[in-house]
Amino acid sequence: MPHSQVTTARTAALVGPYLSGKTTLLESLLAATGAVNRKGSVKDGNMVGDSSPEARSRQMSTDVNIASFEYLGERWSVLDCPGSVELAAEAQGALMVADLAVVVAEPLAERAALLRPLFKFLDDNAIPHILFINKIDALSDIRMRDVVAAFQAVSARKLVLREIPIRENGKVAGLVDLVSERAWKFNPHQASSLTALPDAVKDVEHELRQSMLEAVADFDDHLLEQLLEDVRPDEQEVYAQMAKELAADQIVPVFFGSAENDNGVRRLLKALRHEGPAAADTAARLGLPEDGEILAQGFKVLHAAHAGRLTLARVWRGAVTDGMTLGGERVSGLYRLQGGDQGKLAQAGSGEIVALGRLEQAGAGHLLTDKR
Repeated sequence: MPHSQVTTARTAALVGPYLSGKTTLLESLLAATGAVNRKGSVKDGNMVGDSSPEARSRQMSTDVNIASFEYLGERWSVLDCPGSVELAAEAQGALMVADLAVVVAEPLAERAALLRPLFKFLDDNAIPHILFINKIDALSDIRMRDVVAAFQAVSARKLVLREIPIRENGKVAGLVDLVSERAWKFNPHQASSLTALPDAVKDVEHELRQSMLEAVADFDDHLLEQLLEDVRPDEQEVYAQMAKELAADQIVPVFFGSAENDNGVRRLLKALRHEGPAAADTAARLGLPEDGEILAQGFKVLHAAHAGRLTLARVWRGAVTDGMTLGGERVSGLYRLQGGDQGKLAQAGSGEIVALGRLEQAGAGHLLTDKR
């Protein structure tokens, strides 16, 4: 996959219907990147996300959970958004500051309608998004293509299947990446192993890879010309074009896995890193000024037991420091949140998600600079 070094922190939002497994996916991402030593569970009530007493008693997200990790030298913040329709505004506020969204869904065609308002909001705001079909352990007698077709019916953007499952004894045992045509065998709670492409999936892999390339070629004349001339496109060119179309909200790449068993999660991480847009792309999409003073944007206000009023914000430009004046008020406490824990910072750089202490006027949607 192509990759140019990203120097600013990036942010992904996890969104999807209630019970789709977003908070479990967050925990899996944290475990896969070494941000937590031991993976927690909803049942045991020891996850980084859903740390409030209300969330744990109800075993569901009641507000945005924030956590961060480092992956291959880059810092990522993850905004785990509640899936309940009553809390849609909470999720929408977080989505507006994210570089891209990961839409998490169960592999159930009958639940596709629940994704319609979410897809519409993402498209209305041109927010890049990918679809992660979770809980593939349940796919014993369900065809992935049927599930994707049901989801396509509620999405205005083209869903582009990036992987296909490998089945053994009626269960999903691995995946094939349709761009590289490499196969991976799942090792629950560990990294997947590279394996030979099974003969049983070669025909369907070729068919679906061609469909994927044709979908991507809808927005690229050079790739279309190669396909018409029966020329095999360069893998790096395909990856680069898919990243470009994702950033423009022209396609929705589709991945799958099991957050509970940590299957497919590392493949998702690689896609986020190599194909997800950078903070500068997001700032441009939002129409923020390209240069000038320090700039941050609030997206939520909360009250913490010991820190008081906190404004959750994303730093778009420059470095925010504890004690500086921001939005005409003095920042009294600068924190990086990891679930319910608040790590005190002296400084936060461009792209980071932080909590700003004691700003009485700053709220959701407010742009904050060091000049006013």
